[in-house]
Amino acid sequence: MSQLNPITKRYLADLGIDANLTPKELINQLQSRHIAKYSFNSLSVVLKQDISLDLEIIFKKIVTQGMGGYCFEHNKLVFDVLQDLGLNVRILMARVVYNQDIDSPRTHRLTLLTLNNEQYIVDCGFGHFGARQPIKLELGMEQNLGDACYRIIQNERGEYCYQIIKDDEFFTLFTFDLGQYNESDCLLGHFYSHKYPTAGFVNNLVVCRKEYDHIRSLRNHEFHRIQGANTEVVTIDTAAQLTEILEEEYSLNLDPAIIGFLFQNYVELKKAS
Repeated sequence: MSQLNPITKRYLADLGIDANLTPKELINQLQSRHIAKYSFNSLSVVLKQDISLDLEIIFKKIVTQGMGGYCFEHNKLVFDVLQDLGLNVRILMARVVYNQDIDSPRTHRLTLLTLNNEQYIVDCGFGHFGARQPIKLELGMEQNLGDACYRIIQNERGEYCYQIIKDDEFFTLFTFDLGQYNESDCLLGHFYSHKYPTAGFVNNLVVCRKEYDHIRSLRNHEFHRIQGANTEVVTIDTAAQLTEILEEEYSLNLDPAIIGFLFQNYVELKKAS
């Protein structure tokens, strides 16, 4: 571990992960603990803040400050950590389709891990429906993680479909291919995701943390707590209520002026629409 860079060391320490674990145990722990501790959120997007993809800035924001982020931040951090650990990884880009046959841009960053001649999708940046552990790229194999079941298939166009069981049926979250992608491709997807007027994150306040059998999911004026088959839905009616949820459920301590802006523009407006 002494040869690892400081960011990798501090990241693993923050998650309580031993770098000497077997690679498979390490990536399972990493993905599970990452999405449980660091919130997936659109805060920087809806606040129209500059969002840097510089590794040191991402680390400071997600790990040191505990402010979370979205896929281009989370999966960039994880990619660089895995690469520093000497694992065979490369960038993939995906189209988020939510079970529709639509012309969607590549706005989701993934990591393809090759380990012992097997391939896995490592994804710490998909929020509510994201897997707690890497999903093996083996077509048609159902992978039950205890709290959710996933599989990867190919459609008639040869695209890989990353699916979760939803309402007793497999539901395609996103499609991807195994093309060669690099950081400049991520910059394009990142720019669209946080700047394009109709992009999902530009128009919605989203915050999520996912532990085993326990999902905390906020979308605009509704907070969902999902435990097993039980879902509690809380409608947010006041700025004080929004403050309490962000602090207690996500450990996000925001200035009252920011809370006021979020409440007015992403809680009240969405509730009225």
